[in-house]
Amino acid sequence: MRIALNYRQKNERLEEALKDLGHTVVDDTWDIRKIISDRIDAVIFEFKYILKNEIKFLKLSYGLKKTGIPRVTWCVDIPNIGARKWKLSLLLKADLIDIFATHSMQDLPGPTDSIIYLPNAAWLKRYNPGNVTLEELRNPGKYTTDVSFIGNMDSAKYPEHLRRARFLDALGVMLRQNGISYRFEDGRHLDVSAQVDIIQRSRININFGCGADRYENKSWGLPERCYGIPACGGFLLSEERAHAKDDFIEGEEIVLFRDLKDCFEKIRYYITSHDEARRIAENAYRRVMNEHTYRHRAEKLMGSIMKLKK
Repeated sequence: MRIALNYRQKNERLEEALKDLGHTVVDDTWDIRKIISDRIDAVIFEFKYILKNEIKFLKLSYGLKKTGIPRVTWCVDIPNIGARKWKLSLLLKADLIDIFATHSMQDLPGPTDSIIYLPNAAWLKRYNPGNVTLEELRNPGKYTTDVSFIGNMDSAKYPEHLRRARFLDALGVMLRQNGISYRFEDGRHLDVSAQVDIIQRSRININFGCGADRYENKSWGLPERCYGIPACGGFLLSEERAHAKDDFIEGEEIVLFRDLKDCFEKIRYYITSHDEARRIAENAYRRVMNEHTYRHRAEKLMGSIMKLKK
């Protein structure tokens, strides 16, 4: 199939996955005449691009409907969609989108034929074990840090990360007081190889907060690090999110914590339970490789598109 990806910036993850599956990708095409002449089979819109360019989107959406070309979007932003909630409801009710794929089902009437659960995934081109084997990661001597976190902590510029910044500040105090080593890094200032090295040298990798959170309204969906950390062979300790148990088996493939106290208690447990932590990490690695890569997401998305075109 020929797929148009209408994103403000290239969606490299999805584009690579679609090409791996044998599809042709055309970037950012808004002219209905060109879409028809180029024989585009479906258009996938960045969700926030729709909300930022409403008139432009409405014009193309109606044109695509007339020609029977599927209109698709993949939202990884709920509830922090950058617009009023009613706009999402209107988008779904007004027959403007044929397939609404989303990382979070909160406040949605689904799943349905048109609303599908499509979470984030591991971007294997970047996040993978590299030259390090799972067997090597079983060696306790491999690790230089007890606890790590990699992600955006700039709550001044990004208010949605204030909850994360406060949590990590409080956790850091508890870790220092108990002689537990930690490393909290802003991922924007690290290249991918440095991030992977930190993951593989940390006994425990923390997930707390994500860009889809809206202040205290936490997204149900897991951020990409919850798939990328296991893809590198790392052990993940994540805050509870509603969809975590849809994607992983708790206690076997993922360990979840309720709050700061529970997080600290589980850190203390798993830094002294190396074999158990590695068993869970290896289970998570296999689950990600079998079900949670961007190729898997592209396969599901294209399957839904193909059903529409029959």
